[in-house]
Amino acid sequence: LGVHRVMSDSKKAQAVELRMSGLRPFQIMEVMENNHDESDEVGFVRKDLYNFFTRYEMKNIKGRDAEDVLKYLTRKQEEDAEFFFKYTTDEEGRLRNVFWADAESRLDYAAFGGVVIFDSTYRVNKYNLPFIPFIGVNHHRSTTIFGCGILSNESVNSYCWLLETFLEAMRQVHPKSLITDGDLAMAKAISKVMPGAYHRLCTWHIEENMSRHLRKPKLDELRKLIYESMDEEEFERRWADFKENGGTGNGQWIALMYRLREKWAAAYTDGKYLLGMRSNQRSESLNSKLHTLLKRNMSLMCLVKHVKLCIQRLRKKEAQLDAKSTNSVPFCRIDADPLEKDVARIYTAVVFKKVRAQIRLIAGLEVISGTNQDGSSLYVVGLKDDNEVWDEVRVTFKGQALEGVECHCRKMECEDIPCSHIFVVLKFLGFDTIPRCCVVDRWTMGAKAAFRSYRNTDPNVWSEHMVRY
Repeated sequence: LGVHRVMSDSKKAQAVELRMSGLRPFQIMEVMENNHDESDEVGFVRKDLYNFFTRYEMKNIKGRDAEDVLKYLTRKQEEDAEFFFKYTTDEEGRLRNVFWADAESRLDYAAFGGVVIFDSTYRVNKYNLPFIPFIGVNHHRSTTIFGCGILSNESVNSYCWLLETFLEAMRQVHPKSLITDGDLAMAKAISKVMPGAYHRLCTWHIEENMSRHLRKPKLDELRKLIYESMDEEEFERRWADFKENGGTGNGQWIALMYRLREKWAAAYTDGKYLLGMRSNQRSESLNSKLHTLLKRNMSLMCLVKHVKLCIQRLRKKEAQLDAKSTNSVPFCRIDADPLEKDVARIYTAVVFKKVRAQIRLIAGLEVISGTNQDGSSLYVVGLKDDNEVWDEVRVTFKGQALEGVECHCRKMECEDIPCSHIFVVLKFLGFDTIPRCCVVDRWTMGAKAAFRSYRNTDPNVWSEHMVRY
């Protein structure tokens, strides 16, 4: 009977804890039923659980939601002096904008903040306010969060405040590239606050718009124009053909894509830092993680706590990968190239696989010719048995030491890992180990200066890193 169904305080506390872990009410009910031999021993039914959560959330939402958030963030700052948060209020004292970043997020930005994904598409609170996480990629190519903001609106002024506050938290270190969802107000704010950063659109959002504006085969043609690498003359010719054959679709949107490809080509030619152009995948990965935990009608306080839980999960994964990379070396065949064995001890496991793929490509390449120019050497790399020019690599020495290597393909500048053409030249010059100028710390276990770690091949030797893990 209904009068005999009662949720005890301990069951309520357990239900809240499971809900904060990301379980839905029906899953929580299954967990509680599994803890008893009979379902009626739980003492209540699923409807009672749903009613409890409705009352619980309403209690948290009413009245003091914004005040509770500020008290919570203030307490975090008192506990940790490196915890940063800032907010603004309107004339009546109501919360308008807030941004926060803890100590580890700020350390992560110092190590991995070259490219930042800035996504305003989240609407996961009862007030329909934009929730904006600043997302990056760590040394394991996994998602990391640099900070979070909640805005009262999506105006240029609000975005300017958020970006300025973000830079204040990150000690005025500007990112080299920003990837966004294409919001025009956001674009204007970026041009004002971070004029030196390269602004790119998230390719996931581009794909979404392409599907709406175009149909096959024009869809496939535009993908090639956006993603394939080609010189300016070829691009202009193919773009003209695309428009002439009825590929205009929505003229305004197509014009935006043209300007985007134009900016990309210029940046690529200049050799600017474009690491993570496809890091939007990290944004969508975070999307799935957040939406497992978050829902539209939750209070701001619940939102802040759930985001904290999501960040904790990401950091737990990073700690596990750190421990694995610190205490083991990726497997290499006995007959593997000495360069492959060397990079296995330098890069994290997931990045090693990408570098190894470049090393294995050198089997089909060779140095065709080499000339000395202005104190450096220029090597032409081509396919074996074909004499077809593949790319050009410039090498600079300082005394007997290799000081710098540049390849025309710009993979080193784009992804911070050497390309196959560079490895071919290194083999040609007799290198069995990768020179220091070819290694970027952000893909190694030394990426975080505050937590420098060195790989130990003996997992039985206890280390400070293992204590921290």
